[in-house]
Amino acid sequence: MAEIYRARVQGAGGFEKELVVKRILPSRAQDQGFIRMLVNEAKLTVQLTHNNIAQIYECGTIDQNYFIAMELVDGVTLKDMAANFSRTGTIITPEQAIFIVLQLLQGLDYAHKKTDAQGAPLRIVHCDVSPDNTLLSYEGELKLLDFGIARAATGLSNYKEGMLMGKLGYVAPEQASIEQTWDHRVDIFAAGIVLYELLTKVRPFAKATDVESLIASRKTRPPAPTTIDPRLPKDLDVILAQALAYDPEKRYPDARAFADALVDLLFPTPQSAIQDLLGRQMHQVYADRIAKQRTARAHDALVMKVLQHSAAEQGADEKLTDSQGNRPVSLDAPELETSSTGSTSGRLLGPNGTPARGTLRPVTRTVHVGVPVWRAVVLGALVGFLAAGAFIAAEVYFRPGVLVITSRPTGAEVVLDGRPSGTTPAVIENVFLSQKHGLQLAVPGYRTAASQIEPSFGHLVRTLNVDLSSVVGAVAIDSDPPGAQVMFDDKDVGVTPLNVSGIRLDERHRVDLNLSGFELDQFVVLPDKDGQRYTRKLVQRHRPHGAAN
Repeated sequence: MAEIYRARVQGAGGFEKELVVKRILPSRAQDQGFIRMLVNEAKLTVQLTHNNIAQIYECGTIDQNYFIAMELVDGVTLKDMAANFSRTGTIITPEQAIFIVLQLLQGLDYAHKKTDAQGAPLRIVHCDVSPDNTLLSYEGELKLLDFGIARAATGLSNYKEGMLMGKLGYVAPEQASIEQTWDHRVDIFAAGIVLYELLTKVRPFAKATDVESLIASRKTRPPAPTTIDPRLPKDLDVILAQALAYDPEKRYPDARAFADALVDLLFPTPQSAIQDLLGRQMHQVYADRIAKQRTARAHDALVMKVLQHSAAEQGADEKLTDSQGNRPVSLDAPELETSSTGSTSGRLLGPNGTPARGTLRPVTRTVHVGVPVWRAVVLGALVGFLAAGAFIAAEVYFRPGVLVITSRPTGAEVVLDGRPSGTTPAVIENVFLSQKHGLQLAVPGYRTAASQIEPSFGHLVRTLNVDLSSVVGAVAIDSDPPGAQVMFDDKDVGVTPLNVSGIRLDERHRVDLNLSGFELDQFVVLPDKDGQRYTRKLVQRHRPHGAAN
């Protein structure tokens, strides 16, 4: 029903905060049912303030598009985490699985017991607890989200009674029964399935395709976790059997009781040690994704400035138009409606030829020309168009614009026309893009990039992307024949062929190749690029005449 964006809000004095904007899909924007669901979700979730529940900040509309602004969790879903840990061979220990579900249960217990301002229970039931709706940060902190179909005692409930809502793999049997009443214990059942899957890597129940098969599968007691993995503590068999009981009366009465049972089992291991290990594993498994996200975030300041510049220009344009969408005409030199007889009627014309708002005192005068009136009109229009075109071209040519400079890596010192102009990503305003400019980018550990920015006509914003080459890299040294001992800057680095890494590419280096039976080969290199290869033909040493072979 919705799409999400990473967003950034700005405030006074450089204040900034990252968040997520959840917006109804454009195809659903006029559907009052979807709008009501989004608003109800926001109104309900905003009342929940807990470390293990994603926070809601705002619900509003822009151009009749409804949105929720909510907490940004820098991490992945529990489903994504389980899949990638398995792919990379990273083990989720029983302590970590318990720790993760403990956080989930703490968030659920808070939501289940939440009251309104008058102390009346809200009786919130999430109804859709699953790995897709639980986010795990890269530091190992869990956040429950998406109360979109939550059930509540107030009019904010989005759950449609009589319908089965939620993911079939995590639905409790009573939730699938139309006749049977149910409560918060369906969330406890779902949390038990999540824990079972984290511990055993298998589903506790057979896959269901409809209501009948779902109820039938829940009546079958799942295998004890220790029969799947004998290394698991025996106590987990009892705990999960109670959490996944078919009869809700035989389950834990609330999430807190389930959590307490897990705490008793986990107590010998310090909680902080478990989270520290989980955080390190998350950073290892998602190192590439974290690096890409950080690279993307490096351009946020640039994006914000460009958006602000665009918004400011749009605001200025709006100030120059009246309520009818016409730009006001200067009263110093009004354009007057001309009659077919060559007289003027005294009415101002807008840019689309319709009378503009406002009136002038009637003025009537006769135009005496030596050519037919239609020719004068055509000639005047032609001159007007040419003059207007020249004026627009001149305005764009002489008007200063915005120069946007990005680099890889970011953080390069920018010098424009000999003047320091910040660091990349940089947004430099009041630059005449129709003129030539000198640009220099410098960052420690990389070659300084210097270039000329050629004039650009007809543009008010120009973006330049510069890839800086590292001054530290490697060279490949080879010899014919191979096996020569290599001295690189008077250091023995091995025998050919070999790669010498960690050297500066902007400096000269001395290389000595020594191979028995061949002349010593000495040469100096100044690498042009990382990974440059040098192959040397060794000269065989002359043997004295008559020497034995």
